Amino acid sequence: MVYIAVGKLETPHIYIVYYTINISFFYALISILNLTFNNLSIQYIKGIILFALLIILYLIIKSLADYILNNQRFNVDNIYIYAQGFLQRNIFRSLYFTSLATFFWSAGHISHFRRQTQEAEKLQLIAEKGKAELETQLTKSRNAYLQQQIKPHLLFNTLNFVYSSAQKYSDDAAHVIWLLAEIMRFSMEEPDYNGKINLAREVEQIENMLALNRYRFEKPLYISSNMQGNFGNFQIIPLILLTLTENIFKHGNLTEAAQPAILNITIDEAGKLVFFSRNLKKSKNKHPRSQQALGIQNVHIRLNATYACNYKLDITEPEEFYELTLTLNL
Repeated sequence: MVYIAVGKLETPHIYIVYYTINISFFYALISILNLTFNNLSIQYIKGIILFALLIILYLIIKSLADYILNNQRFNVDNIYIYAQGFLQRNIFRSLYFTSLATFFWSAGHISHFRRQTQEAEKLQLIAEKGKAELETQLTKSRNAYLQQQIKPHLLFNTLNFVYSSAQKYSDDAAHVIWLLAEIMRFSMEEPDYNGKINLAREVEQIENMLALNRYRFEKPLYISSNMQGNFGNFQIIPLILLTLTENIFKHGNLTEAAQPAILNITIDEAGKLVFFSRNLKKSKNKHPRSQQALGIQNVHIRLNATYACNYKLDITEPEEFYELTLTLNL
């Protein structure tokens, strides 16, 4: 190349300059191809423009190199002849390097594109398989859901039959069956789209639970309950208050008339709900619990998921008592 430009062999440093220009041009072309076709960082039309600008820059740098390195050998009278020969040689050389870079880039990426195609086909097969499995699971879930609807239906029909039969022999037994059926029916009700139910329905089931547990024990149960507020104006996620109420009967001693359990549920017009319970511990549970009951843990999880920072659940165990206070902004 240098020999053609100046008509004779040159010193090594001149060869180094020209080869550096050509090699840089070669790798710059590959970079443009990568940007255009690999990452789609630039549009195709912009890639063509960059390619044209790169060739122009290449010719300018080559001409400057010729002038700086060989300016003493140029004859001004022959500048036209030099320019004509320069353009012919270097346009051809730029096209040569463009073809070489394209071939080099294509050879290196054919296997890459083939692997991408194979991976895409593999992912498509996996997606189709997953879709088929999902449809199968959906069918099973639908069947299971229908079965779950049928089972409570059969259960409630049976309870209605037992209730009707019990009425013939004992009003109390019939009432217990009715209370149980109401609580079970409530626990299986579907909440609204937001996952909540009317607060009045939950409070109603708490009253049913209080009545039901009075029938469970031979000894009278001593529990003072107070519920105040317009519960029908607000919604709450289901079974929160009912679980806390059930905790009183499960772990508390309600047989002491001098120290009855206390259950207060109030709500103000702004929607601030306060649930407070206090009861004696059972004799076997007089020491503080090292771990919270599973029901309380689940209440914590559900409250965190729905109300985040809008609630506070405090549990204290002064001496023989167990106290729980839930403050919740609805």
